[in-house]
Amino acid sequence: MNDLMNWLTVLAYFAVFIMGLASCFKEAKLAWITRNNTGLTIFEKRAYKFKASASLSIAFLAILGLIQAIIGV
Repeated sequence: MNDLMNWLTVLAYFAVFIMGLASCFKEAKLAWITRNNTGLTIFEKRAYKFKASASLSIAFLAILGLIQAIIGV
């Protein structure tokens, strides 16, 4: 029973990780599309570019962390 609970816990953490990763990519895509609006100032366009790049970098670092966890670093 204890092994089953350990596996369920790992699967739950992995599910939350995948949902967070999908959310990062979704936010980056939305910010990248929004920056092309015609009514935005140059500062707002820069802010959306920064938000998209920040979301992508967080997602990329999360993937690298997952790879390191698999390797066992």
